[in-house]
Amino acid sequence: MKLEYELIEDQYDDTTQLRTMTEEAATPWGGRLLRTTVYSPHNMSTCVTYIPADQAGAGGFDEVVT
Repeated sequence: MKLEYELIEDQYDDTTQLRTMTEEAATPWGGRLLRTTVYSPHNMSTCVTYIPADQAGAGGFDEVVT
């Protein structure tokens, strides 16, 4: 399964030479994935957070809008 990620934030810092990119994707079962990637001149790290949909149907999460 391939998810379509939407870019939420993309920042670059000239002083530290770090680039941070955050993306969001809706899952077929109703939840959301947030993927944050930090790029440096010597390393790359990624954190993926799953936000489940509200199973009771009340409340839940709205998509992140920039």
